[in-house]
Amino acid sequence: MNLKKKRILKAALFLVALYFIWLGTALLRYREPQAKAPSKQSGVFEIKGVYHIHTTFSDGRKTPDEIAAIAARQALDFIILTDHGKPNRKSLASRGWKDKVLVLAGSEISVSRGHLVALDFNLPRPFFSQNADQACSEVEALGGFSIIAHPFSKTRWSWGEHALYSGIEIIDADTMIKKNFLTSVPYLPALLLKPGLYLLKMIDRPDQTLRKWDELSREHPLSGYYSADAHMLYSALLSCFRLHVLMPGPLSQDFETAKAQVLSALREGRFFSAIDAARPAAGFLFWAWQGQTEFPMGTQLIFDPQAPATLKVRAPFPFRVETRVIHNGESLLSSEEKEVSLIAEEPGTYRVEMYLRDWSPLARDVPWIISNPVFLKEEGK
Repeated sequence: MNLKKKRILKAALFLVALYFIWLGTALLRYREPQAKAPSKQSGVFEIKGVYHIHTTFSDGRKTPDEIAAIAARQALDFIILTDHGKPNRKSLASRGWKDKVLVLAGSEISVSRGHLVALDFNLPRPFFSQNADQACSEVEALGGFSIIAHPFSKTRWSWGEHALYSGIEIIDADTMIKKNFLTSVPYLPALLLKPGLYLLKMIDRPDQTLRKWDELSREHPLSGYYSADAHMLYSALLSCFRLHVLMPGPLSQDFETAKAQVLSALREGRFFSAIDAARPAAGFLFWAWQGQTEFPMGTQLIFDPQAPATLKVRAPFPFRVETRVIHNGESLLSSEEKEVSLIAEEPGTYRVEMYLRDWSPLARDVPWIISNPVFLKEEGK
């Protein structure tokens, strides 16, 4: 081997060694989140689950029983299956308690504007309409509610007059994986050892969906969801994108009662979304006081300039976080305090974004937690 080839080989080996040192350091620094039981604080019971999961009843790789077993190992309280269909009756028939996990199901419907997730509906005869606005009306008429799925990717949502949908997906994991695959290739070996690290490196700030959410929320209350959109990689995805549901009492062991508890909370916006693979998010609270009454996130209140509502945020975490209160899409306040309180001096939509400020694989500009809003309406509007 001549001198030039030896130098090239040494340089290549040096770069490979640097890469493995860099990757090894990242793997050692990142710790997978530990499973925790449901929490209770200030009379509020918090449970956690994962929304938007596909099974072998559509284009997923595992059965509902297999996915429930994964959820049980992660101490999740519920999962929500959303197999494709009009609706997907097999998926709906799989609901129930499995391995002490509440398995709920809706359907992801292909409609004229894009994809729509329908939840908590009675079965239609025979199918939902393919017209988006009509499908929304049908879901509501059957007692359910609907969520716009991945509005700016895959089958993009075409915006028109506001229909009866009640939610919008802010982050969609399947979209992030496909969009950012090339940039995350250096972390590919982590998929075998610490898949949560690999997923976290794929997430970028969802500016477009956050802006659209704020725009639509000025006209009509709308909840925001972090969506797993899981077709495979279930263990990693179920550990990452979670909904934390807040309830006045513990989760019932009766299926119908527990189903009503969770879906009512989602319908009313009494939950927050979090990227738990970065740090466990249990304990966050956002609420409002008006007069002597406390109101959870998701509530609509009449704005009273003579007695304005007080907004409160609790961030009881043993690590640094930045809390941002967002009013009508603009940052109103930023703080690293454990508790934040402010007077809502104007009507509009108020919500919270929380960011990790200690070391984390999650990018600094990605909201670790998003709350649902408190909606302060002007009287008569």
